[in-house]
Amino acid sequence: MSTAPSLEKGTPSSTEAVYAILNVLSNNLTIDLRPSLATLVATPTDTTVRLVFNAEICRQHPSTQSLEESHSPHVHLGSINISPIDIQRYLREYSTATVAAACKSSNANVESHDISNSTVQPQRRNSMLVEPEIILRFSQESDHHLDKRRKISDDSQEEVIVEDNQQDDYHAAVFEDNATTRQIQTKSREFPQRKKKKDQDVHELQPLSTERFVSGVWKQIFNSVELTPSSLVNSSYDNLCGTTNPGSSSNIEAFRFINTICLRVTKLSKCSRALETIVQARWVDCFEARVKEIEIETPFLSITETKMCALREACTMLQWSEKELRNKLSIWRGYKEIKDAGGWACLVFAGSGIYRFCKYRVGFGNGLTTKLGKQRSSLEVAADTIHPEWRQLLSIIGEETHLIYTGHPHDWVVSDGGTPLELKSTYTQWDPDFHFTHLESSQLDPNSWGTDDPRWTSNTDTSFCNSCGYLQSNDVSRNECRCFPELYGGCKTPVAVQVFRTPSGKNNGLIARCEFPRGAAIGEFVGLITKDMEGKDVMQSDNNGKRYQIFQGKLGNYTRFVNHSCAPNSQFQKFCWLGSERVILTSRGIESGSEITVDYSDEYWKGLDKECKCGEPCCRYLKKQTRKA
Repeated sequence: MSTAPSLEKGTPSSTEAVYAILNVLSNNLTIDLRPSLATLVATPTDTTVRLVFNAEICRQHPSTQSLEESHSPHVHLGSINISPIDIQRYLREYSTATVAAACKSSNANVESHDISNSTVQPQRRNSMLVEPEIILRFSQESDHHLDKRRKISDDSQEEVIVEDNQQDDYHAAVFEDNATTRQIQTKSREFPQRKKKKDQDVHELQPLSTERFVSGVWKQIFNSVELTPSSLVNSSYDNLCGTTNPGSSSNIEAFRFINTICLRVTKLSKCSRALETIVQARWVDCFEARVKEIEIETPFLSITETKMCALREACTMLQWSEKELRNKLSIWRGYKEIKDAGGWACLVFAGSGIYRFCKYRVGFGNGLTTKLGKQRSSLEVAADTIHPEWRQLLSIIGEETHLIYTGHPHDWVVSDGGTPLELKSTYTQWDPDFHFTHLESSQLDPNSWGTDDPRWTSNTDTSFCNSCGYLQSNDVSRNECRCFPELYGGCKTPVAVQVFRTPSGKNNGLIARCEFPRGAAIGEFVGLITKDMEGKDVMQSDNNGKRYQIFQGKLGNYTRFVNHSCAPNSQFQKFCWLGSERVILTSRGIESGSEITVDYSDEYWKGLDKECKCGEPCCRYLKKQTRKA
């Protein structure tokens, strides 16, 4: 008879080993071994449970992503001995908050168990214990939850969670209401997780200096930075004087005051830096004009002597040495080159990194000039619409200060090297009376729902997040939920996207001006909350038996312009904020300058007389179009 091997000194206990193994399996695989362990609780305590690890090598078909049946023998990787007592201890240490949140998402009914004495309170969720029998009960009732799938229908993608036993009724109801309703589906278990930690031994290619510089300009434009002359006028030394010593007054007052000073000084510094680059770039223009004038007046001088004459004149007025001015001139020339290629907006919003970029001139050349030239009009559209007072800084050198582009940032359709177009003009060929209202949040159609919002989730605690269990609040100082801080419960900044003219005949699309990491929120899908619309492209959803539609025909936000792709870089994810169901566009990893796309799914294209223009090598509809041709 064999016995379990004894643990050597320093070796973790079986409970710790199981805990680590289960965490790895839960994080990296789509299974959870805790329900299986709960079934072993009834095992007599004098026996030992052995957790065996076997592996099987299979082949995966590249197109269908399905696994072919393998006839190779299983490979035994090892095993670990566990006692039932350790299993019970581990299951009892498992947090009730996690189980309660999962029970809500799977509609599991655990009220038949007498758990009134263990009501979940998020404030003290870590102190509660869960009986293994309840975990086993939950696992049995939530088997169907793993088979859920999201359905998204409409021209612009909204997801609807439908149980397998309701799918036939759902399809019948949808096609009965509107045969042209477009449905888009995503798999419920493919939420884009955050990037994993990189291996330090693996070398990764870094972006070029030119790419980093242009990306930095876009980040400054889509930031909350305030670049106005009023920042200089209203920020005198007397206004900034005050008590900042924590011991001289209450700590909260000192902290608030020092934050106020920090904000004002930061604005003052950035505004002064922007004015400095503007003046220095214009100084180079005036210097070159003076050199040409001296060349005409004294044609017998060489080019070098002519430049030295102008340089000595400047040194006399500035009271600098020739060497000091020559060093500065080499940097200021870089400012001028950036201004000539990308316009004043590119120079103003370049930030403090422009000094180092122009000093070492790494990345200067035709590549930088070409890239900035193509994006010049796009930069001006974003700067004029997000920071309408920035051109006032140009008054110091006598430049025009009136805005070229006005209105909402997404009222303009940009293109590389082309003139921006008004959004309305790109749709008049289909609808001469087209107009679009930009919304920050969805509006409820009073004719369809009155004051009853169908997105409201009943039987839930609206103060706590269903995903993380933390407190939700629109007050930034009170909010603890960090699931999507870009959209809810955090300081908001303009979203780094623009509506652009696609070169492949898809009309308008959405382009990312900054990087969106995997799992980051791009925006919420908003529009008119209505129902029973026919003959229109709507997004259809069902919440607690209430079927509603989100219509973006006349009002909504930038998510309306996301195009389809068979290899998308984003997807839609449902999220509950303060008891209201939301649909969020999340990134799968989007680089700056890339078009944002989603997969409309097969249901969208079924019976639709349209051509897929995604242009991807893996296009699922290319063969169908070839057959028709």
